[in-house]
This record gives sequence, structure tokens and C-alpha cells, in this order.
Amino acid sequence: MKHSSKGILWLFFSKFFPPVINFAVFAYTARILAPEDFGLVALALAIIFIVSSFMPSGWRDAIIKYQIEDKLIISSIFWLNLAVSLLISAIIIGFSFFSFFEFQSRTFNLALSIFCLKLIFDGLFYTLNIVLLKQQLYSLIALRTIFSSVISAAIIIGLLLLDFGVWALIWAQAILSIANFFAVYLPTRKLVTFQFSFASIVQLNSFAAYSTLTNGVTSILDHYESVIIGAVLGKRELGFYNVAKRFSKIISDIFIGTVSEISFPLLAKKQEEMIEFRKAFMNSVYFSVLILFPLFTFCFINSEKIFLLLFTEKWLNASVAFQAFCIIFAFIILGIPQKNVIVLSNHAKWWFQLQVKLSFIIVPLTAASAFLGLNALLIMLILGKCLYCSLSLWKSCQILSLDVKKYIVSFIVPLICCIVTAITTSLITQFIPPLKFILVDITISATIFFIIYLTQMFLFDRKKIVSIGLVLLPNNQHLNKLAKNINNQELH
Repeated sequence: MKHSSKGILWLFFSKFFPPVINFAVFAYTARILAPEDFGLVALALAIIFIVSSFMPSGWRDAIIKYQIEDKLIISSIFWLNLAVSLLISAIIIGFSFFSFFEFQSRTFNLALSIFCLKLIFDGLFYTLNIVLLKQQLYSLIALRTIFSSVISAAIIIGLLLLDFGVWALIWAQAILSIANFFAVYLPTRKLVTFQFSFASIVQLNSFAAYSTLTNGVTSILDHYESVIIGAVLGKRELGFYNVAKRFSKIISDIFIGTVSEISFPLLAKKQEEMIEFRKAFMNSVYFSVLILFPLFTFCFINSEKIFLLLFTEKWLNASVAFQAFCIIFAFIILGIPQKNVIVLSNHAKWWFQLQVKLSFIIVPLTAASAFLGLNALLIMLILGKCLYCSLSLWKSCQILSLDVKKYIVSFIVPLICCIVTAITTSLITQFIPPLKFILVDITISATIFFIIYLTQMFLFDRKKIVSIGLVLLPNNQHLNKLAKNINNQELH
């Protein structure tokens, strides 16, 4: 798939600005509200995310998998998502009328009902957003999504200024989901008509059913720990964990999400030819490690400073959980291309069965570790993600007839450069006295870190960087010129 530099830039904007706007509101809210308030909202959201695992997400993925353009099929998928989300929402609202559990306060139950709006509009948003991604309409995605984020942020700030308290945090989720839906509906509305074909849904079953199950299990495994923390450790500890997780998710949506949305269509285009498929996979992994490993390494070593700057000392306990997420993201970065290969190669059933089998081991161990404290639970989450990544690594290499050693060696240079850079930066910053302004302190540390990292990469792996760049931006004049210079130097 050919990406222009302009298209990728628009995609980055569409992933960058909405979360940043949302995060600005979130950070401001964190300075006002208590950890217990965030714990309440986190628990309600965790339940919503878990029940959303029953949404037919695999049919959305089929739009890219089979490059679907037919209006009847797209419309059928759209209405299927709406019908399922309405049914699930009705069940949740019914549940909220009865307080079966101790944590079901009046505020909690009402928050759960409001979050049903998020469930409904998120399902429709993701369906139409995939259509835009398939068409590579990155500029439309960026402009519409940025506009909707600005509108929703203005509403939330208004609620905060009117002293709505925790309700501002609750409505923030629903309003953003509604705004995001209309942002993608306007450019795709001609593709959605009032027609539904059950046959169109059934013909996608072989891929979509297991893809849905896979996505569903993934969603459950992404949020079950919040329910455990809230039930065992209480809303305060869940509040700290949730702030760290939300902050991590915003960074993940911006960077990991962008890289994933570039790599999945790229791999989908190459899936018919094994050699090209394998090459695209290797390039995808290397590009992900090159860009994202240094980012999360820097965040890890500067976590306390970042939380002091953004959330004040009140939320400093959350920095440890944030460090754990930085480690987890290293496995996610490697795992996304691996999962894409497995799903695109029609092994979604294997992936689903793996998740189910491992969940019977990891979930009970995570629940048990919660009784030892939050740090023990974080360690268990890291080990669990490492296990998933290792097994998906083995399977993807088997599918691609790729030697595991060759796979690991392919990204060893940026990995080593990250480790060396982290150690070097930590040693250098020890000789710099703490500054009065934390932002200046973080900026100096970031400058030192990325200069050291980029210098090492261009010294030891410049040719690989340029070759990956040409895959993504084949018509970029600067990269082509640099590639010619490197080839000329090797000839001499």
C-alpha cells in the first residue's frame, strides 16, 4: 500500500489532537476531583468495556480484510452494530435498576446508564471509521475528528466551570463518543442506507465470527483488572490505577494506534504473497520498535516528573502504575503486528482459543495477586502480557516460515540503543541540579535522551531506517536521495 507523507501526517493528526484535547480536560478534572471519584467512574467504564466485548467487531474488521465497498454489506454491518448495542444497553439499564452489589450506589447506577450512550455511538463510530481508513481518507478523519473533539471539550469545560463535579467526568465519555460518530458519519453517510441483508452478514461469518470472539476476549482481558482492583483494593486504589491507565491509553491511542492503522492495511495488501507478506511483517515490527520503544522508555524513566507536572503531587502514587504500563506497551508494540499476521492468515480461531486458555490461568492469578497489593497485581499483568506476546511471536513466525532468532535480531539494534540511551541519560541528568520548573527539567531530559538515541541509530542502522522510510513514503525525494548516497558510499 502506498502512503504519501501527507496522508500519514493527517492520520497522525487524527490520532494526536483529539486525545490531547480529551486529555487536557481529563488532567484538569483530575486536579479537581478525588481518586475515589475516578475509581467510581473507572469501575462503571470497566463494566461497559467488558460488555462491549459482545459487539460484532469482527464484521467491522471484515471491511478491510475483504476490501468491501458494497453499500448493502456496509449498511448491513452498520445496522447490525446498532441493533446489538441497543440490546446490550437495554440489559445494562435494566441491571442498573437493581442494586445487586455493594458498589452500586445511585451515582454509579446513573453513570452506568449514561455510559450506554458511549457503547452505542462507539460501535457506530468504529464501523464507519474503518470505511474511511480503507479508503485512506486521512484528511477527512483528521478534520472531522478534531472538530468534534473541540466541540465536546468546550461542553465538558463548561460543565466543570458550572461545578458539576464527577458528572463532568461522566458526561465527558458520552459526549466525546457522540461527537466522534458524527465526525465520521458525515463523510460516509452515502454508504449507509436503510437496507439490511442477513445473507451479507452470514457470508462473512468464517472470518468475522472468530475475529469478534478474539476482539471480545481481548477487550475483557484489557479491563477485567479494574473490576478486581475496585472490588479488592477499593475505589481509591482504582482511582490511582485508572488515572495511570487513562494517561497511558491516550499515549497508546496517539502512537501505537497510528502505527497499527498503518501496518494492518499494509499487511492486508501483502497477504496473498508469502515473501512480500513476511517482508511487510518484518518492516512493520522494526518501524514500530524504532518509533515507539524510545518514547515509552523515556516515559518510564521520567514518570514521577511527568505526573507531578500534569496531575500534581496528589496523584504521584499513580506513577508506579504508569511505569508498569510502559513495560506492558513494549509487548503490545511487538504483539500488534503478530496478531495481525495471525488474523489475516485465517488463524483467528487459534488466537481466540489461546486467549481463552491463558485467561483461565492469568485472571485467577491476577485476582489472587490483588490481595498482596497493587504492585503485585502490576507485576502479574506484565508477566501475563509477556506470555501472550511470546506465544503470538511463535505462531506468527510459524505462519511466515520465519526463524525466531532472525525475527528478534531484526529489531535488536533499536532495542539496545533504547537501553543504552536510558542508562546514559539517567547518568547525565544526575549531574544536573533539579530545576524550579518541572517542564524545563523534562524538556532538558527529553532533548538529551532523543539526541543520544537518534545519533546511535544513524550510526549503527541508518540503511535500515532509510529502507523502511521508503516503504512508507516511496515518493519522498529526501529519502530517495539519502538512499542513493548510502548506496554510493557502500560501492566505494
